[in-house]
Amino acid sequence: MKNLGILMVLVAAIFTMQAKAGPGVLSLNPDELRNLELDSIPPWPAEMVLSGTNEHWQKVLHKGDFVVAMYEAMPALIDISEPYPYDEFVQVLKGEVTLTPIKGEKQTYRVGESFTVPKGWMGTWHMPYRFREMIIIETRAWVAFEE
Repeated sequence: MKNLGILMVLVAAIFTMQAKAGPGVLSLNPDELRNLELDSIPPWPAEMVLSGTNEHWQKVLHKGDFVVAMYEAMPALIDISEPYPYDEFVQVLKGEVTLTPIKGEKQTYRVGESFTVPKGWMGTWHMPYRFREMIIIETRAWVAFEE
């Protein structure tokens, strides 16, 4: 839990520093989101990176009842060996990702595809190419994990 906890604290700090829900409609046009400039974020804990480059970026677009954020990473294989702390919706915008659960079959998602990572999931995320995603997480679940 320590590795995932460190990671989530780092990401949580970024979520809390950025976008609040605004009064207007937020367009989530995939073409625009693919080219949106993101901010560099701290690296994953070294023991989570099984291979690849430990460099990634993020930008929070909306924070209200749920958080909408963009995330991009260099090619890497990331170990999620502790239960995922919340449900997460993901839409792939660039590259691809293969999720391999500890028990079960691997699944690959490419540009235009979406998936959810359920609370409690464990396994690996393999991003063989530069990868960008839009994620949506319920804010209450995120904040509960921070505490």
